[in-house]
Amino acid sequence: MLNIAIDGPAGAGKSTVAKAVAKDLGIIYLDTGAMYRATAYYALQQGVSVTDEDSVKKLLDTMSMDIVYENGEQQIYVNGLNTTPYLREHYMSKAASDISALPPVRYKMVELQRTFAKTHDVVLDGRDIGTFVLPDANCKFFLTATPEERATRRFKELKEKGQQVDYDKLLADIKQRDYNDSHREVAPLKQADDADFVDTTEMSIDVVIAHIKEVVHIKTKPNAQTDKRSEEKSVSERTLKRIKKYYLPQKRFGVYRFMRILLRPVQAIFWPTKIVNRQNGNIDGRAIYICNHYSKVDSLIPCFALFKKEAHILGKYELFKVPIAGWFLHKMGAIPVRRGEADISAVKSVLGVLKEDKKLMLFPEGTRNKSGSQEMAELKTGTARFAIKTKSPVVPMLYYSAPRLFRRNWLYIGEPFTLDEFYSARTPEQMHMATEVVREKMDETRRLCNEYVEGLKKGKKK
Repeated sequence: MLNIAIDGPAGAGKSTVAKAVAKDLGIIYLDTGAMYRATAYYALQQGVSVTDEDSVKKLLDTMSMDIVYENGEQQIYVNGLNTTPYLREHYMSKAASDISALPPVRYKMVELQRTFAKTHDVVLDGRDIGTFVLPDANCKFFLTATPEERATRRFKELKEKGQQVDYDKLLADIKQRDYNDSHREVAPLKQADDADFVDTTEMSIDVVIAHIKEVVHIKTKPNAQTDKRSEEKSVSERTLKRIKKYYLPQKRFGVYRFMRILLRPVQAIFWPTKIVNRQNGNIDGRAIYICNHYSKVDSLIPCFALFKKEAHILGKYELFKVPIAGWFLHKMGAIPVRRGEADISAVKSVLGVLKEDKKLMLFPEGTRNKSGSQEMAELKTGTARFAIKTKSPVVPMLYYSAPRLFRRNWLYIGEPFTLDEFYSARTPEQMHMATEVVREKMDETRRLCNEYVEGLKKGKKK
């Protein structure tokens, strides 16, 4: 079953987006918020206070809820009463927030939602879908926006319906609901660790929908699922369990420091490389170092030259399958990543490293340049995404040519830069624009590198 979880505070656009995504994908949209509203409405109709846990619990014992679809629209019947027409009244938001904070209500609704999701391809939206209701959902998202923006949207929506509302009261209600939802004892509002964060403040609904559909496509495309199943059949359970540990960034770097002392002189003899502008790589705190990639040895040179105490570098997942090689790479600070798919474990590890103010090295092309040319392949968006998510500076580095035995080479370190103009970016289009900036910086570094090396060569000829 395809289960998509969309969480976030009130007014972030969850319901609108969830309905559109479900429609475009041809699956069911289950309005979880409406389920709580329906329960609150029924309680009020029965004269039961939505904050009285004991009374509400007794009500639940005699309450039945049926979710049906009539003409493609969800209708919620409580004890035979169609509550749907009354669920979007202004007073229902506060009532739903109050009643949803009661543990008996939460458990009752979660039971209904889980049962439904087991037998349907479905999109669910709410406050705790990805963290509590469906923790194993295929795709998770966390939508948000500033309280002011959410109040403005709600104000316009109610005005269009002809209702007279006070903006300041709406804003106060939203802030209070945010507090209630995030501080309740059972399943509070929070972002799941593996959820895609989307700030909709300055995004149109169409852009948000397009972004979510793109992520769902990447995570659920048939080839990725088939390849993963085939791989897991060919790799032992023991190996998979071991590789899972490798996703946790290395904490102790005794092996790395020893091997650095041991191998640095060897590297200097066999692959002599001059580091140009070493000072550009001396950054205090977190930073992302990006470099072109020719061979299996060229990743060690910048590591040994710039990272004296510890190193963190992304390496392809396949290298970790061999027990000895996987153990060695892990001890050297490498993090496995599955290329060509959304590797949530790798993303979490990378973000964890950068949020701890450490340095990370990766290859923005995503693979080796086996042709040996100076021309780089198309850059992946990973560099931009990590730099934006963690607000990390990026250090561009380029080898003048592919490292060769006993042949002098140069590693040119360009000027560090940030993508601060994209820190609010969330859409695929913005990420591609940010990646173009990364590409431009790498192209500029290539130009400076060539000028430097070719200037040296001309000077020697003279």
